[in-house]
Amino acid sequence: MANSDKHYESIARQIGAANLLALRTSTGMSQPHFAAVIGLSDRALRRYERGERELPQRTRLAIIQAFKIDPLASDQLAAELGFAATDLSSRPIDQKTKDGNFWKSLRRESQDFRKRNYSPLGQLFLKIRDEVYFCATIYFMMQNIALAFDLPFGFEINGINWMFIGSFGVILLLLPSVVAELPILKASQYILRNSKARM
Repeated sequence: MANSDKHYESIARQIGAANLLALRTSTGMSQPHFAAVIGLSDRALRRYERGERELPQRTRLAIIQAFKIDPLASDQLAAELGFAATDLSSRPIDQKTKDGNFWKSLRRESQDFRKRNYSPLGQLFLKIRDEVYFCATIYFMMQNIALAFDLPFGFEINGINWMFIGSFGVILLLLPSVVAELPILKASQYILRNSKARM
């Protein structure tokens, strides 16, 4: 078992080093620039490119996030280790989302991020926050529509709609934390790409 682990680590180092070097070369970036983009020091990047160390999961995820390419693609590892071919490929992530629903994959990615980075209690708090934000936003929108069409809506006490004020306060309070979790750049790129394709 120990030999098999060493064999796997050696192959993972070789594949990671070759793919990392090829990716950096294809971007035309210098080692310091590329290292800064993925959050490494120059020295650490050189060691990974020479295959002296296996790419850690954090670096691998940083590369996937920045360049949409997995440097340790499962199909390459499987082929080198002599396993049956899998349907997991090293295609850029954006290509995979074209085959399915982009928004569902984005939601799934967000949920995976929460599972990796938050405790079960933290995930519960985030879910409660999402529900509260959603309800406040819906109420705020409905109240604005009612005001626009001069329809009776909401709960007033002494002529003041406290629910409206409260929902606005909740939106302002929670907005920074909600926006911080949104993959705005990725969604914007997807929308722009689709709008260009339609033109």
